Amino acid sequence: MSDTGFFQKLPRALPGLALIVITMVVIRQWIEPWMGNAVVFGTKGWLIKVTHLNYILLGIIMGMLYRNVFFGGKMPEILSDGFKLSRLMIKTGIILLGSLYTFNAIVQLGSMAVFLIGGFVVLTIIMVLWFGTLLGLDRSMIGVMANALSICGVTAAVATSPGVEAKASHVAYAIATILGFGILTMFISPFIGHALGLTDLQYGAWIGTGILNSGQVLAAALAFNPNVAPGTAVSVAEIWNIMRVISIPFAVFAVTVWYWSGKVGMEGAERKGLGTLLVEKFPVFVIGFLGMVFLTSMGAFGDVGLKGGPPASETIKMMRLWMTWIFGFGLIGLGGYIDFKELRQAGGAPLKLGLIVGVTKYVLALVVVFLIKDYLVAI
Repeated sequence: MSDTGFFQKLPRALPGLALIVITMVVIRQWIEPWMGNAVVFGTKGWLIKVTHLNYILLGIIMGMLYRNVFFGGKMPEILSDGFKLSRLMIKTGIILLGSLYTFNAIVQLGSMAVFLIGGFVVLTIIMVLWFGTLLGLDRSMIGVMANALSICGVTAAVATSPGVEAKASHVAYAIATILGFGILTMFISPFIGHALGLTDLQYGAWIGTGILNSGQVLAAALAFNPNVAPGTAVSVAEIWNIMRVISIPFAVFAVTVWYWSGKVGMEGAERKGLGTLLVEKFPVFVIGFLGMVFLTSMGAFGDVGLKGGPPASETIKMMRLWMTWIFGFGLIGLGGYIDFKELRQAGGAPLKLGLIVGVTKYVLALVVVFLIKDYLVAI
């Protein structure tokens, strides 16, 4: 089944995709406009102004309801392939986000952003390795958690697992812990951002650094400001997040070396081919994103609409409209893979490790962003 081509899988995915598309159309065409016009407690649009709900959060909630309420905790087989395909939509949307940037604009981020992102990755890895050892966790479990918590959650956990001989249960625990913490931050971050009066630049830098998983960074950014354009929360958060994701090969290398260096006197399995591992597991969507930035920098789609420059071309505007729909579809699928029962299984020491490191990173990122807010550069 794994060798089946994309177009051979597509017919089986149609029922699930149809449900996703219909759900998002209903949300965007009827539910969200109704919430914006409904008068509650004498205030028009109270449901949006107070709860900050928009099509992104509503889509995630509907996906969660489908799996955990309507379908009793398991996605029906007829819908499963369609919901799996939604992951491709998120990656496709992130590739298209490259149309928000040019290389000149990215360079403007400056050494401060690179230092901050790199510093958080390194310090998080060190903290997990130290604290995980202190808690007596399995060495493979620690290795998976180190990169999962420091970089981009699920992708980093999967990429690291072969190099540290992790069992499926180790990856499952790491992913469940990440998703559990990420769901919380995904919903509370927009409230915190609005309450603190953060700008899109400050908010995007914060969550692009502090939230664990790429999909959750995207969701939290769009929940804060659903607009897709240069300088909005999603454009800032994703460029910071992409810079973090690019560090995956280096982090996998470092953690793999740590793992094998500690197997003193142990007869472990055959060492993994690190070069092959990095090539196979490095997220391809990052290369696609950089390719899109290159095309945008060359003017392939017309003017980007950066601050202080010419307005965005019609092609760019159309691509941004596509992105809002693609992200909406993909994040319904993300909600459909949030299983409450799996999250409850992430207990004990792994959960303790994840929560301590996750909360520390989340809060510290916010503090640091406040401290350097005058040095943040909008692109």
